[in-house]
Amino acid sequence: MKRLIAIVGLLVCVFALVAGASAQENLTFADLPSVSVPSPMPNGYGQLQWENFFYVNPTGDAGAGLGYQLGPANRDVVFIGAKSCRLVGYTCYGTLSNAQGFQLVSMTAAAGSKPTLITVTAYNNGKFIGSSNFLLSYQLENTLTFPDWGIVTEVVIQVSSGADDFVLYNMSVYTLGG
Repeated sequence: MKRLIAIVGLLVCVFALVAGASAQENLTFADLPSVSVPSPMPNGYGQLQWENFFYVNPTGDAGAGLGYQLGPANRDVVFIGAKSCRLVGYTCYGTLSNAQGFQLVSMTAAAGSKPTLITVTAYNNGKFIGSSNFLLSYQLENTLTFPDWGIVTEVVIQVSSGADDFVLYNMSVYTLGG
């Protein structure tokens, strides 16, 4: 009987680990509706909450700089920065969050039309975990690889004051419970 209880207990633990395991998401934004006017990123996309992020199909947006045009043709890009600052009262940051936690692995990004410095800061339930700075070019895609911050609940991407747009082509993230 003790052996049966031990086996059942072990199976319950294994099931709990599998159910809560991380699922890697490779977000390309290809499945977003094609829009020619900047639109807010839908919350829940990629199991994340998106605050102050916008998306647009750069081929239809006359105001999109050269850095918007570097990705695959007719695919939406996500952005924050100077362009979105005008849309949300000069708030030059975007926040990604998930209360269950996630791990940011990498992003492919560019500046909109001039070199741009961004700061990426990670938090876990309000506690500072770490920060990294990246200088982006608008003439080529930049691969941003993040330190192993472990599981976080919030990442803030800050575009330097007076800088240009942060344009996101794709990202790799592990989400929990997904």
